[in-house]
Amino acid sequence: MSDIYKAPDAELTSGDESGTYGSLEKGIAGDYTLSIGDICSEAWRRTKGNKGTIWLAVLLYLAAFLVVSFVAGLLTGYSAFNIEQQVNASLTSSLLYNLIVNIVAGPLMAGMIMIGVKIARDEETSPTEIFAYFDKLLPLVVASILMTILTMLGFVLLILPGIYLAVAYTLALPLIADRNLGPWQALETSRKAITKHWFGFFGFLIVCLLLYIAGAIPLMIGLIWVIPLVSIAVGIAYRNIFGGPESGQSA
Repeated sequence: MSDIYKAPDAELTSGDESGTYGSLEKGIAGDYTLSIGDICSEAWRRTKGNKGTIWLAVLLYLAAFLVVSFVAGLLTGYSAFNIEQQVNASLTSSLLYNLIVNIVAGPLMAGMIMIGVKIARDEETSPTEIFAYFDKLLPLVVASILMTILTMLGFVLLILPGIYLAVAYTLALPLIADRNLGPWQALETSRKAITKHWFGFFGFLIVCLLLYIAGAIPLMIGLIWVIPLVSIAVGIAYRNIFGGPESGQSA
């Protein structure tokens, strides 16, 4: 009997990367380690000197999101910040508003993740990295839409498939930004690689969530350290699984 929850196979990009970090081939084969303690320890060390870069990127992200939300509200008559407009707006206005916002959010989110990835790989980066991937707008948007649809369908089908896919697709956007994969290739590469250590990666995401909660409790002061820590930790996880675009990387 076939597995109705398994996404169809896609032709995946292969390579012969052989550095200390991971590679596409190693990632898909599950040939990587995912020690939560080691990742968090390294991420904490790498926050030194990089907190400012990440926080400036966060502020730029928020500013860009607010501008896009404002413009989308003017164009559609719908606003996420005005309850009265939400009540009176039509379904078409709501859908169009969310479409405009999500089109811009994809490249911005890819840029945020790539800052953590580049810090993890000792590559040069800056807060403006969040604007560096609008040349990949179409594949990022298509991947985001597919991810949302498939995950929602998974939640409809007994919830557990949705949880599985939500975790398994975590690294799809940076694969598009970093490795130039197509939308479906990126989704499948992320899914196949994470599935090999799904529970470990799920535990890693739970730890990240708990760190956010702990950082927010004391008047959100702890987020000053937690947001850079988690951003870099996700970058380290990506690096350990998929490595980088070049071969012969060193740790």
